[in-house]
Amino acid sequence: MLTLAELQEMQRELAGTEVLSVYLETRATDPAMRDAWRAALQTTIRDVRSRISDDGARAEFDSAAAFLRDPKPSPGGTWRAPGWVAFVTADGVRYASDLPVAPHTYATWRSGPVVAPYLRALKQSHPVLVALVESDSVRLFRYITGVLEPIEKLDAPGYDAERPGRPTAPSLHGTSAATPRGATGSDAASRRRHASFDRLVVSLGERLVQLGSNDSWVLIGGTREWANLAGDALGRQFAGRMMVSTSLDHDASDSEIASAAKHAASDLRATRGLTLVDQLIDQGGGKGHAAVGVPATQRALRAQAVDLLLVTPRFISAHEDEAEDLVRATIASGADVDVPSGEAAEQLDRAADGIAARLRFAIDEPSVAGDTANP
Repeated sequence: MLTLAELQEMQRELAGTEVLSVYLETRATDPAMRDAWRAALQTTIRDVRSRISDDGARAEFDSAAAFLRDPKPSPGGTWRAPGWVAFVTADGVRYASDLPVAPHTYATWRSGPVVAPYLRALKQSHPVLVALVESDSVRLFRYITGVLEPIEKLDAPGYDAERPGRPTAPSLHGTSAATPRGATGSDAASRRRHASFDRLVVSLGERLVQLGSNDSWVLIGGTREWANLAGDALGRQFAGRMMVSTSLDHDASDSEIASAAKHAASDLRATRGLTLVDQLIDQGGGKGHAAVGVPATQRALRAQAVDLLLVTPRFISAHEDEAEDLVRATIASGADVDVPSGEAAEQLDRAADGIAARLRFAIDEPSVAGDTANP
């Protein structure tokens, strides 16, 4: 998967170059349909070619399309991933890769690669950092695009469960004096244990920051008591992108960890997306720090005010060229782009025709003239 920075670099490199951009849904639930993508690809390419009237442009297109006559799926003739993308020029394939999501099959021939549909797949590449917490250690994993990777184990500093002072069994020679001493020793051991755990959680927070970024998710599991304590301690630091699991135990298998990470990422994305959409809709209009709808977003892009563009899959599919122009303008300005899904996307479609932007600064409402100009 390309990162957003790599996508920006490709846009700059191929600006002014005609590019054949192809998106394929390669998922096949029926084995008899495993080669259906071939016919869909050729039909889509023929449709694009039929809209090119200039002989020179058509010859250039044919040179590019020739590189896609036989894309190489996985061994056995099927695709492991539900989608596939390629950016091709007359000189060859500039980029081709599986996609972790299923796009609608689509192709176009225009200046520069078409990246708007790619953004939906891009968000799937955000890693999930999984921490399985016990009282004296944490096991760390990274989950990304279906792959789980063990990272390391953190041990609690300064606490040795076997050292003198650990709670011991009551004396067999009487209890009149042993009970207070045992209670005192137990309290001291508990304090040492919790102090050591507090230091472990601080180290965990620092390590999660080093391993991830602002677009990574955090899933806390393990022994329930200690996982909840770690979640409480780290909640503010990772607000909006952390979840504590009540079912992911410290001895969970790799498949259980991967499944929990996948679902945590989906749930966290949905929650964050819906919160953000609601905020933008509430703030849109007037001199708020949000632009809602196409005209307002275009004005904000012209003013270089956009910090984050939200655009739904429905908008991208229904307004391919317009969506691409808006996304390119956003990327060129150095702002971020996100494609919400689920309830957040439905809310944005209903309230703002599928597009809104968070602004760096408020802009004045303009006159009606020029509202529909391109960014």
